[in-house]
Order: sequence, then structure tokens, then C-alpha cells
Amino acid sequence: MITRTPEEILAEIASCNQLTDFAGARRGDLIEFLPFDKAKEFLREGVTEEEWNDVQKPATMEAIKAAVEDYMPFAWDKANNMRGLSAARSIDHMTAYVFMTADEEFMKKFAETEYEHYGKEKLIVVCEYFGLDYKQWDDGVRTNG
Repeated sequence: MITRTPEEILAEIASCNQLTDFAGARRGDLIEFLPFDKAKEFLREGVTEEEWNDVQKPATMEAIKAAVEDYMPFAWDKANNMRGLSAARSIDHMTAYVFMTADEEFMKKFAETEYEHYGKEKLIVVCEYFGLDYKQWDDGVRTNG
């Protein structure tokens, strides 16, 4: 199932700024879901379509879930160890993946969940949506430093 069109992804990339994506994580993740003809303006000079096809992710729920599963242990590590900037950047990655689902209810729940405890509450929302057992990573500590 396709989730977002290239045009929707490009519009979301255009909305990223220093306040909403201070490290460029959202933008970078979104670019990975674009086909070469749409992504090439963001790529370093000389990247070929063949090279891009090796790293480009299809805009499918399966690919989004795989990206979330791959990144989630790192995100929890940063939240558990109270690594402020890295934890915030992890939430930026999750924000991109949440957008890619095109699930308005999920997007609203994620947006309305406070960035508490270095993003742990938002990570729980994402884990629950994708059927991941967050308890394997969550250290149970709730502090804002």
C-alpha cells in the first residue's frame, strides 16, 4: 500500500525548517522515500539512478515499519540515557515516519503527545501503532532531567 505521493513528500520537505527539523533528520528521512527523479535535486552531484535505487525506500507501510523497527532501539537508548539533542533528533526521525503513514488519527495522536521524558511518550505511541513491544527498550525511568 502506497502511503504518500512524491508531491506530498516534497511539500512536507518544503515545510521543514530550523525550528521543526533542526538537524535535518525529518528532511533526510523523507527524501529517502522519493523516486530518483524527485530526489535528485537533494542528492550530491554525481549520484546515479542505480545508486539511488539501492538506498531509496518505497513509500509503503512495510518500508516505513522496517525503518521504524531499525531505528527504535537507538531512539530508546538516547531517551533512556537522557541524551537531549540525540533524543530530540530521534523524535524528528519518528515524525517523518509518522507523516509517511498518512494515517490522520495516528498523526494527531503523535502530535498531541507531549515531548516528555526525552520523547519516551512519543516513542510509545509509535511502538504501539506499529505493534512493537517498547518494554524491551524502556528502562521505566521518567524524568525530564
